[in-house]
Amino acid sequence: MKQILLILIASVFLTLGCTQSSIEDKTVVLPYKAFGPPSMSGHLLGVEWFQWQSHGDSRPREYPIKVVVYKDASLEELEAAYPIDEALEKDFRYVEYTAAINYFDKNVLEVEEMAKEGYPMGNLSNELEETKSLIVKALSN
Repeated sequence: MKQILLILIASVFLTLGCTQSSIEDKTVVLPYKAFGPPSMSGHLLGVEWFQWQSHGDSRPREYPIKVVVYKDASLEELEAAYPIDEALEKDFRYVEYTAAINYFDKNVLEVEEMAKEGYPMGNLSNELEETKSLIVKALSN
């Protein structure tokens, strides 16, 4: 009986371990700022403050929001692996791989066009390209 119980417990831990590594293979977690300024990324990621707040803090504050880019994973898997927790100030935004790549492609072009028109864009185009490359590398199968 003890052997059966030990086998059952071991298989549960093995299953949980496989599920965790499996979701890690399907995701890459990045800071909110990796998607550029909020004026650019807000339509994709939502507001730059915690999603459970009706507005941001009146004093400037860094919010530790993470973006989970995923490929071939379900929303249930994402929510289990990266749960949103107000008490612990854990805020995740889930973005599907294709939507993320399309976002970067579109915005790199727009930033480059604005730079050509004389707007001071700094290194934003390169930063967006680097983030896109990181996502592609992490989630290429």
